[in-house]
Amino acid sequence: MSKSGRTPPLPSILSQATDMQMQMTLRQVGFGAPSANAVPHVPPKPAPAPRDDSALALKRRDWLLNVMEQQRALSPYASGLLTADALSGEDFLHNFYAPGRPVLIKGAMEGWPARAKWTPDYLADAIGTAEVEYQGGRAQAADYELAKDRHKRRAPFRQFVALVRDGGNDAYLTAYNSAANGPALAPLQADLGHPDAYLAPTPGMLWIGGTGAFTPLHFDLTNNLLAQVTGTKHVILVPPSQTHRLAHNRHVFSDVDDLTDPARLARYPRSRDVLRYEVRLTPGDLLFIPIGWWHQVRSESFSTMLTYTHFHWPNAGHENYPAG
Repeated sequence: MSKSGRTPPLPSILSQATDMQMQMTLRQVGFGAPSANAVPHVPPKPAPAPRDDSALALKRRDWLLNVMEQQRALSPYASGLLTADALSGEDFLHNFYAPGRPVLIKGAMEGWPARAKWTPDYLADAIGTAEVEYQGGRAQAADYELAKDRHKRRAPFRQFVALVRDGGNDAYLTAYNSAANGPALAPLQADLGHPDAYLAPTPGMLWIGGTGAFTPLHFDLTNNLLAQVTGTKHVILVPPSQTHRLAHNRHVFSDVDDLTDPARLARYPRSRDVLRYEVRLTPGDLLFIPIGWWHQVRSESFSTMLTYTHFHWPNAGHENYPAG
């Protein structure tokens, strides 16, 4: 025993217990030397990403549309493109307009003076040098329909007639130019009748083009009634159920463009077997094209035609189209 100092006091039992408890706590939270039998920490697996069901939903939609077409095909009346003579407004509404079914109507343009008068020479003399708007520079542009504003041109009407008289797709006066051309083309209204059974008393939108004038495959955001005044046109109609075969990537247009072009069909082979109806419009024919029905139109001769959209019944749809 040292004579110069006291013996240090031993730690109390209480302090030892407190120290051991602290060490155990620190080890549990990761401090201190790991035990030889400790289980290594494994981070939890991330939650699986939510499944994208959009592709499956589209397949189911296409299946449903195909089944509906198969059902219609059981009846030639249900699946065919019908021709009707002097169709009444009530029959048109119940059998075609409300169901959204195309129909070729004969005999509704009897007595229209334009059917006999509207030759290129007559039109040029009637409108003369009044300036009109038309679509031009189309022949070398692949997107002339998508970029309509870029292809607007103006010229004296007589000069425009000279451009289209010999055919081609470079110049075409279309419905898109109708608002701009109302005053200039007003003298032609006296030559027209009106399909009163189906339409409100609103002027139609005029198309004038030569042989080969072409509107590529697309659908419209309204119900349309085409009235062929002079010349002939070849129209291909495709029901909305075939949309998945038509490379629909741009607004209301198909990348296929032309269902009669072998090169386009080779590039888009799914379009080869598309369900289609072909119609030859002759002077005096009306063709009802329901909203959403694909169609392409080619003039077979110098041609004049009107498009009407002001029916006696609602013509809605364009207001909420998801244009993207």
